[in-house]
Amino acid sequence: MAGEPLGEMITRLDGSAFSHSGIALGNGIIASARKSFMASQPWDLSGLRTERFEHFWEKGQSVYRLAVPSAEARRRAVAAVHDLRFPDDGSFSVPKVLIVAIALASFDRALFDDEAGATIRELAVAAARAWEGRPGRRTFYCAEVVARAYGERFPLSALEPPGGVRPAAAPPAQDGVLGMMMKLYLDAATGDRCQEELDRLVDALDIEAPAFLDTVARDIIASARRLGQERPLAARYTGRHVPQKGWELTGRLLPPALVTPRMLLDAPWTADAVTRIDGPGAPPALTAA
Repeated sequence: MAGEPLGEMITRLDGSAFSHSGIALGNGIIASARKSFMASQPWDLSGLRTERFEHFWEKGQSVYRLAVPSAEARRRAVAAVHDLRFPDDGSFSVPKVLIVAIALASFDRALFDDEAGATIRELAVAAARAWEGRPGRRTFYCAEVVARAYGERFPLSALEPPGGVRPAAAPPAQDGVLGMMMKLYLDAATGDRCQEELDRLVDALDIEAPAFLDTVARDIIASARRLGQERPLAARYTGRHVPQKGWELTGRLLPPALVTPRMLLDAPWTADAVTRIDGPGAPPALTAA
């Protein structure tokens, strides 16, 4: 969604044109984990939802289908979505998205040298793994739901942006009150079982890139303020749409809470191209910049 700060942060860090992902259930319905905001409280208030294509088109988002060639795998995934939705829809996890953003940003040479980047990645993996199997709290974000529904795992090497291209850094915010508010929110939202690993990650980030949390908080608040406003069409962003298959399932595996939309695009078990879905109300097709 062009002009939506949190989505633009994801596409910038992840190295593709896609900031959201879900599972097509048939009959024009998509299941996906998403956030919603209240004007006075810009935190996670949604979870795993089902919506028609029109829901995304009305917000200026184009919809693309990335096929999964195995019909049996799709059948199992659709059934898994039902299991994930009941008895409740869970909640959208802002802390998990923050961990993903930090892990992706660790490849940015403008923020970290190789040694610091490797340290931050290790801490991000540990923090994401702490969320696995967490009892009593069902939390999701979009690509995590897809990975869990299909039961697929991803190698640690899949985190790195394709082709050795480092993601472009956003203009840095000043380390200040927004970053402090983000830390307070994370303390309140995370819980004892995950707090220790997340604290280690945030403490390391304070040393290596102290303005990063401030930048993320700014993006989240800007996203909340745009709720209900007219949004520009997605044709503004023309990043990578073609999969770059290349990595294999070897070595250490990532926890589902570190999977990104770009990893689904590049996964060996998905198709070699995306297909744009058109219909009444769909935004204009993307054109080359």
